[in-house]
Amino acid sequence: MPVPLGVVRFRAYRRYEALRVEASNALMGLLAGAQLSNHLLQLNRGSDRLLPEVYPNVPHIRRFNLTAEAASDILAEADVHLGAMSIAYVLALHEDSLKTCLGMAADAELVSRRRARETPSAGQHEALQQACGSRIDGLPLEQLAVLRRMRNAVIHDGGRVDQGLVDAVSALSPAAVLAWTKASGSDPTRLAKGDVLRLGHGEMLLALAVTKAIDRACNGLLQIGLPRDHWIREAVEDALTEHPQAGHAATVLRKCHGFARHHYGPLRLARAEVESELARRREG
Repeated sequence: MPVPLGVVRFRAYRRYEALRVEASNALMGLLAGAQLSNHLLQLNRGSDRLLPEVYPNVPHIRRFNLTAEAASDILAEADVHLGAMSIAYVLALHEDSLKTCLGMAADAELVSRRRARETPSAGQHEALQQACGSRIDGLPLEQLAVLRRMRNAVIHDGGRVDQGLVDAVSALSPAAVLAWTKASGSDPTRLAKGDVLRLGHGEMLLALAVTKAIDRACNGLLQIGLPRDHWIREAVEDALTEHPQAGHAATVLRKCHGFARHHYGPLRLARAEVESELARRREG
């Protein structure tokens, strides 16, 4: 069954989107800041004076008690360190989002609450696909499996490539390798066991792009899998949370239906459906 193209921006999805934007801006800001600082330090390159002497009013500068030349060399490698940290950051946000999706599936009794709660990160996508009765594009999932192995290598193996990562790269389809290389500027098939990973700006962008594609696809799975009455309840509850001061019944209906059209557009919730849910809530 094809996954819908439109995105339903339910409350948790909007929150996740905001966190993604915040993370992306922070990572890019740190990278740009490191490069700007490196550029500034070129003015003092060759000096024996330490940075706290040169810039005494910069907060925490004493923790960076180096000459301008030594500091510049570190900042020149900032994208490598940010690349390693960013993959863990981005994947953590993604895995938390998938927990929310599985929780919604459990609310609709498409999967047990225990499975929704205890499914490990590597099995989240499969669990959601089974619950919703549809499949998503496998290419970004292939790439995600490699990114997850890279994260694990950084966290558990000092950034060294292990056999599991080599095997995950070998399992990539030619299309996935091509897309990876195009997005990141590096060819993952060149990695060998024992190599030290040098993750940078390219891998940071790739992790953001891959998780965004999968998140949108999982949003489509929920559109297919969750019953319509579930979505109606979700939309109305969301609207009433956003507009708690709505006045009489006609105003509530107008606000709720307008909210549903804006944030839940792909579902095409009818005014009569929203009105019926509001009546049910009043009677209940």
